[in-house]
Amino acid sequence: MRTSSSSKAMTGRTRPAKNGRKAFKGMAPDGYAIRMMEPGEVAALHGIARSDDEPESFSPSSPASRIADLGAFTRFLLANEVFVLVDKAAGETAGFAVASPQDDLYWMSCLHLAPAYRHERLAAALLKSVSERAGWFFYRAIGLSVDGAAARAAGFFGARGFVTIPPTDCPRWLDEKRRASAPDPGKADMQRIMLKWL
Repeated sequence: MRTSSSSKAMTGRTRPAKNGRKAFKGMAPDGYAIRMMEPGEVAALHGIARSDDEPESFSPSSPASRIADLGAFTRFLLANEVFVLVDKAAGETAGFAVASPQDDLYWMSCLHLAPAYRHERLAAALLKSVSERAGWFFYRAIGLSVDGAAARAAGFFGARGFVTIPPTDCPRWLDEKRRASAPDPGKADMQRIMLKWL
């Protein structure tokens, strides 16, 4: 197995040799593919994020949907790892997920689907790719924050092995992350941390 010195220096972990277009082969439903973000996709992803800020979204509480400026959105994506779901027949982006390392936790910031693609099986495929990547790097868990009022998102993740962690059981840095993910700072207490142990 090859290692990437740059990724090892950044994360302290050995990176498996996996091509961006082939790493998630077989994880997407028929007719779709999942790969890492490629140049030129930011505007399409921004449009999807901005259209998916609603109670029926599958996404965790997402900073992405609140970033109106394209430059700021680009910086947000580049600071993370971006998983892109593509409709192969239509040749268009169906959705994406964003995650990044946080100590020994792999934190998923968002999971957005374009309006025509808001199906549970597609959201599940993106989540599976995030879970696989977390496993490659031996993270202990995947974490995210959901709005306590977002029943669809909480139910979606709960059905896939995520458990809600009471705020009193969260270390300070994780509780701060929970509060920062709130769409409205005045409703930060509504946010819930969910973890899935790997």
